[in-house]
Amino acid sequence: MRIAAAVLLSLAVFSSAWAQLPAVDPVNKYRLIGPADRSDSRCIGQATTPLCAVETLLACFARRDADLCHAVWSGGEGVSGFLAKLQSSRYWWSYRIAAAEQSNAGEAVIAVAGRMCGLQSAEPDCFTTPAPPTSYRLRQVDGRWQVVDWQSPPGQHPQPATR
Repeated sequence: MRIAAAVLLSLAVFSSAWAQLPAVDPVNKYRLIGPADRSDSRCIGQATTPLCAVETLLACFARRDADLCHAVWSGGEGVSGFLAKLQSSRYWWSYRIAAAEQSNAGEAVIAVAGRMCGLQSAEPDCFTTPAPPTSYRLRQVDGRWQVVDWQSPPGQHPQPATR
């Protein structure tokens, strides 16, 4: 009886996390992150779903806002130095969900194909070719999603040290 209850509980956790994963975007559908008033996401700063956590991290980089990184990145204690290594200007970021999968109960991977569209000082010009997808690994901790690490194709973007 206890084994059956444990299995049902595991399935419930797995199913609820799976239901929170975003659908893969069509090849020609891109979302936009820029200044707070011009982003497609309505959950930046919240870590209630895996996608919200990834969009918050993307907004951290695009806006150079360390507080956003701290909200969702488990390696965020070194974020100020990490952001200082990036170009100093804030920029528009266009992206699409290339893949999303549950890796196990409480963990997920979301692959994002992104393209930098220009500095935030002007309207975005997003006609650049997207970079190969970057995969973000997420874990649910205390009901919130955290970015554990990410993997960019070699030579594309800075990669954090994995713990």
